[in-house]
Amino acid sequence: MPQISIIVPVYNVDIFLRQCLDSLLAQTFQDYELICINDGSTDSSLSILEEYASKDRRIRLFSKENEGYGKTMNLGLREAHSPYIGIVESDDFVKPEMFEVLYESIRKHQADIVKCNFYKYTLDTGENLAYSKEYPEWIYGQVVEPIDHAELYLANSSIWAALYDRRFLEEQKIRFNGTAGGSFQDISFQFKVLSSARRMAVIEDALLYYRTDNMMSSVYSPYKIYCICDEIHEIEKYICEQLPERQKKLWPLLIRRKYYDYRWNWKRLPSAFQYAFYEKMIQEFKQDLADGKFEDISWISPQDQEAFYKMMEDPLSFFIGAIDGYRDTRMDMADMQNKELAKIGFYAMIEKSDFVIIYGAGKVGRYVAERLTFMGIAKEKLKFAVTDIQEMDDRMIDGIPLQDIRKAVNGDGRKLVLLSVKGDKLYSMLNHLKQLKWKDTIVMDSDVMAYLKNHP
Repeated sequence: MPQISIIVPVYNVDIFLRQCLDSLLAQTFQDYELICINDGSTDSSLSILEEYASKDRRIRLFSKENEGYGKTMNLGLREAHSPYIGIVESDDFVKPEMFEVLYESIRKHQADIVKCNFYKYTLDTGENLAYSKEYPEWIYGQVVEPIDHAELYLANSSIWAALYDRRFLEEQKIRFNGTAGGSFQDISFQFKVLSSARRMAVIEDALLYYRTDNMMSSVYSPYKIYCICDEIHEIEKYICEQLPERQKKLWPLLIRRKYYDYRWNWKRLPSAFQYAFYEKMIQEFKQDLADGKFEDISWISPQDQEAFYKMMEDPLSFFIGAIDGYRDTRMDMADMQNKELAKIGFYAMIEKSDFVIIYGAGKVGRYVAERLTFMGIAKEKLKFAVTDIQEMDDRMIDGIPLQDIRKAVNGDGRKLVLLSVKGDKLYSMLNHLKQLKWKDTIVMDSDVMAYLKNHP
């Protein structure tokens, strides 16, 4: 039996998957298995997994219908029989020594969990990044019981920058929240781990590259605005099942995490979704305040405490004064196209544009053109565009002109770009639009394509 089972959940990450798997197969620690679980991918992820599994017996491949992150991870935990368990997201990659260092540390300290720092990685900046510094300096080299250190609960959940004692997870019955279509499902898992672990160690070195420019991550879908609430409510349920003395310790830890997580989620949303979430946030905070749950929390700063009570006194005025602020870089990448989609509707955006540029002239792009003309959009209003073609202005596809994207977005008139591709091309084409400083874009994701398909 291998000493470590590394769980790799996979869903539509073919552009990143090889880099992830290559980094895992290059580990200096060799006594491990990879439990790769394909969660109903529609791109080439499964074929990549099959290719790698055919060449390395350490890879155990499972493929199932799409059920979401929580159920995928729980399958991995059921299939993991090694003494220790690691988790690596399939769009991240790791240093060669990662699991050797984690393994030596968890055995040396007889810990329930060992964590490490990580790099925040983007293609633009490469590997030369300062590591995350999620933890206070005093913790390095120590073994602690996390429940006694409130500051540990504010660190990034980073469940993938860790190694877990499998027996500990099983004895504490720690599993993921299996809510269908959920996101942020690392939050409740991490809280339960920290609240149950008696011995935790933290390694100062950064051993993993955490990708922060994968805008296809479900976390950044505006349609998942309440998923973070599901995770907080799962933790609330968990606390209610504990003995009174443990509840007294856990409620302040959760309420502080809830406050900062809810505020982050509110600010990271496109503007069209912000007030809907804000209303729910205020409603829950008012109930928590009435229940006395804010009395014992440790605020990060006096300014945060002051802001909270101002928010409670006059929620509407606070919202109006705070709407300008945090913007998520992944949302900025395509100017969260779906923000406009939510405000005025896809068809209205098409109607008010002088030209509609279908960026991608393959199967997806042609289907988009077909559906638009079926909806009554004149072909004269449409253009196909691709990257880097030379002198092809006279070329037509299905009666629609084809141009280089740089030429297509230039010139007079209001233009809307429909990014109509799948897989790795999507990411590179979004970056190309970013370089062109073009923002009026809609990614033809599954929600928009469903609208096109069902529109009369």
